[in-house]
Amino acid sequence: MHIQTIGKRGVMFTFDDNISVYLIAADKRVFLCDSHLGPRSMEAVRQYIRQRWPDREIVLFNSHADWDHIWGNCAFPGALIIGHETCRARIRETGQYDLERLADQHRGDIVLVPPNLTFSAELSFPEEEVSFIHAPGHTADSALCFDRRDAVLFVGDLVEAPFPYLDFLDLASYIKTLEIIKQMPAKIKISAHSGIVDEGLIDRNIAYLRAVLLKEPVDAGADATCQRIHRININNLQMLQWEHVLRDRQGENFHYPALRTAFPDWETMPPAELGSALVNYAARLA
Repeated sequence: MHIQTIGKRGVMFTFDDNISVYLIAADKRVFLCDSHLGPRSMEAVRQYIRQRWPDREIVLFNSHADWDHIWGNCAFPGALIIGHETCRARIRETGQYDLERLADQHRGDIVLVPPNLTFSAELSFPEEEVSFIHAPGHTADSALCFDRRDAVLFVGDLVEAPFPYLDFLDLASYIKTLEIIKQMPAKIKISAHSGIVDEGLIDRNIAYLRAVLLKEPVDAGADATCQRIHRININNLQMLQWEHVLRDRQGENFHYPALRTAFPDWETMPPAELGSALVNYAARLA
């Protein structure tokens, strides 16, 4: 694990998989953004906090409900855990499914612990100069952590190289969120998967989103990673579109794992083939 001091009171912990969590040592509390893959990941972070700020309350923030950002929540029993209101709902609906299908990614014995304090638009700790802001884009529940004193912004998965992953249908809102991130008075912007990011990467992410939104050709080049991410994004948008249809049709009977397990190879399928399969699947349920 690599540990990097950011500003006067920030620390970025980057794990062997290049995922980072971010810590703000405020006056009365320690704010920790995300919790990686489980309690074993968090042990070094907990030890770091105990050695330096043993008497400060630990407040955990989930930038969104994806498994690689929330599995370590259980390492902080009794802690205040903050997330957007849809973050808690997503963990309750998809958390167990992810926990079972990704058993090889566990780091320690994981118990799913959703946020116990949620917000809709913004939640601030004025005396600590720390704010949490809803910023839909990568997911519906994506949120920012802004250290106003140090002018450091933790963006979770909203900005990512080479392309962001798309797990939210409203791409226009995602573009708006990235434009807001560009305008915020932050000297340093930190991505959970891409470290410290610059304006150029944000602009490239916006350009990519606009191309996908307008169904324009995307130049993924010869890079296999770019091609893979773009295919996953196009396929996931199809999955999300049909999820929306089935939720409306089935109401309380909709079962998220049933849809996802019906298409175990959705990430690698040719988009046209997946589209046809989804149409047939929905027709069988009608």
